[in-house]
Amino acid sequence: MRAAPKWQGAAVIGSAVALFTGAAAVAPGASIAATTHACGTKHLTIEHKAESGLPASKFTVTISQVSTRGVSCQAAVSFLKKLYSSSTGAPEKYKCAVGHFKVPPGKVPEVCTRSGKRIQFAGQGG
Repeated sequence: MRAAPKWQGAAVIGSAVALFTGAAAVAPGASIAATTHACGTKHLTIEHKAESGLPASKFTVTISQVSTRGVSCQAAVSFLKKLYSSSTGAPEKYKCAVGHFKVPPGKVPEVCTRSGKRIQFAGQGG
């Protein structure tokens, strides 16, 4: 009967060490987990260069259902401006493809990804 109190103290210390070790093992994964943002609908004004001597033309593009993972909404809007202004494809080493999610009529679902980052949106179709 006298041995039980000795082992109880060791058991409490062992349990506490196991608890802290488990928390330390999970903490790095929790900090690396990407945050998700729902950015809503954005209206972008795109400037298209005209032929020499003519002024540049501006038009507004409405992009709906913008959501991101691992990227802020501000960075996503900046990326979308570059994407719609570019004539060479997706900027910033992103790879874009048609997405598989529901979008409003007249929109095209698109997903652009790069290591650990994702921008999903419904762009103008047609």
